[in-house]
Amino acid sequence: MKLSKIFSVILICIFVLQNCTIPESRKPYCPENGCLLEKREDPNERYSDEGNELEDYDQLQSLEVLDEFPYPPKSPSFIKEGEVPRPKKIFSSQGSENVEVRRLGEIYWIYIEALPSKSWPLIKDFLLDNEYELLNDDPTQGKITAKKASQFFLTLEHGIKNNSSEIYLLDSSNNSMELNYFEELAAYISENLPGYEGNSIAAQGLNLNKKARIVYVKKEIGIEFRLPFDRTWSALSKAVEKADLKIADRNRELKYIQIKLDDEDEGFFRNLFSARNASEVEADYELIFSESEGNTILEFKKLSDVEVSVDELVDIINESLS
Repeated sequence: MKLSKIFSVILICIFVLQNCTIPESRKPYCPENGCLLEKREDPNERYSDEGNELEDYDQLQSLEVLDEFPYPPKSPSFIKEGEVPRPKKIFSSQGSENVEVRRLGEIYWIYIEALPSKSWPLIKDFLLDNEYELLNDDPTQGKITAKKASQFFLTLEHGIKNNSSEIYLLDSSNNSMELNYFEELAAYISENLPGYEGNSIAAQGLNLNKKARIVYVKKEIGIEFRLPFDRTWSALSKAVEKADLKIADRNRELKYIQIKLDDEDEGFFRNLFSARNASEVEADYELIFSESEGNTILEFKKLSDVEVSVDELVDIINESLS
């Protein structure tokens, strides 16, 4: 009972104090009968009177001003105003889940337009459905050892093209299996790949081991292939032909391909007065191959004043690589 009375008294005190608070816009008016609150006609009345001007006696002039956060110097930019920088290049991933058996010399492989992590469970399904004995499998390395009539070794790798896979089948002598083994596996993958939603988490690392990447050779853009020269030469030759680029000259022994481009941007007057005579220029670009530690480096050398840049030529070839 006592507590409730004390609580009531506290509430009354709070209520009285809140109502007795004088807002800034009002001023006390105290006639003889008591003080009343009278609203100010001008709420900013107390700011209308200006005080004395502050005199610093030139003390501020002697202060040292330090610029601790200066603006960075304006560095030269090779990007035109309003132009968006080019994104980092990746190799073309356009495709339609194509599956092919390919050959280079005595080596066969299966080309699949799907990531290795998606191809891996499809391979396992094929072996299970066809009653192969699975002796060993390592998804992190992309290797499988299986046996039916005879033992064979399967290797799954990322392809040259982005989001692609390559499957190699070797016998116990480290030679490619017979063509019918490749055709049987390729037919199964081609039939089941469309709409297939399987994906191996353990094989995700294979998606990063791409066989081609952009590098800079002598301050110019180039391509590094994690492939021997023979395979790189074959892939580039097919890509150039697929892109409808005119080959002016090529020499496998000297490791170069010369390309002549059609400058579509040239108009009549430019062709009329330009010093460049199309009939006199044999090639616009030279693709130079060099080998380094088992890999192949592709360098682009410009031979004429054609307006097609190295970046644009790389994009054209990139779209046709596989």
